[in-house]
Amino acid sequence: MAKDYSEASFSSFMRQSVVSGIIKPATLRSRKLAAEQLMVELKSHERQDLRLVDLDELCARFHKLEGSSIRPESMDVYKSRFGDALRDFIAWTDDPKSFSPTDSEHKALREQLESEPDGHKRAREELALNPPRNPHQIFPVPIREDLVVYVQNVPLDMTPREADKIAAVVRALAVPDAGGKGEEPA
Repeated sequence: MAKDYSEASFSSFMRQSVVSGIIKPATLRSRKLAAEQLMVELKSHERQDLRLVDLDELCARFHKLEGSSIRPESMDVYKSRFGDALRDFIAWTDDPKSFSPTDSEHKALREQLESEPDGHKRAREELALNPPRNPHQIFPVPIREDLVVYVQNVPLDMTPREADKIAAVVRALAVPDAGGKGEEPA
């Protein structure tokens, strides 16, 4: 069977890599944004086989189109992130069984993610592939197989300390275990 290096296969790889824990969600979000920006300028033969993409030339086409509206340091970030995504995609497509992340933390993350319920995987995939663009968008948080809680107005620059503060408020709302789901405490 011929290996598929197309844009569609790349998109599928990006989606599956976060679900399976190959790539961290934050890394995927940044790579996805860079890919979305640069892939607009792909030629049809490049869309069919991403191995044909000359990253320098692609960035030059993109920069020419965007002109002075994009800063050079932003262009460098797009190039780096999209380049990393392409290299991972090509290496994975070449030999998915021997593909391994460069960082050992990915293995632990993958093992943790494999044990999560399907609802959590779907919510994580949705957030990774379609991150909120402003703080007023709503984040789905599946807490049971049949229950999803939605969180709104989360600042995009939230610190871990602020996240802990929000978590403490949510913990305070929890009903102490009274022996069953939905029972009122005595």
